[in-house]
Amino acid sequence: MKSSTLSFMITILAALTQAAPTAVQPSPREEFKVGLTFYGAAGASYDMDVPTDDTAYPITNPLSVSSIYSNGGGNCNFFARDGGDGFLPDSGTIVINPPQAQVSVICDVA
Repeated sequence: MKSSTLSFMITILAALTQAAPTAVQPSPREEFKVGLTFYGAAGASYDMDVPTDDTAYPITNPLSVSSIYSNGGGNCNFFARDGGDGFLPDSGTIVINPPQAQVSVICDVA
């Protein structure tokens, strides 16, 4: 009887071990997103949250952008339709002159 009880306990323990969820922790680079606001003429604007994973993200809004604000936490490179590329280290505002539509952005950890 002791043998069957021990065997039963080992079976239950093995089943519980296999059923236990494993927590996969995302890397810090995947967790943070930089909040960006793109400003155009006459008070027009749009927002975009960009992961700090060094990946190029397309910007599909056709607004002619005159400045970009970042809430910080990442360095961002902006690529414009007509070649007016820009870099915004951490937080602050960058002026785009002449104003033009942005086509993509890449951010990494500051």
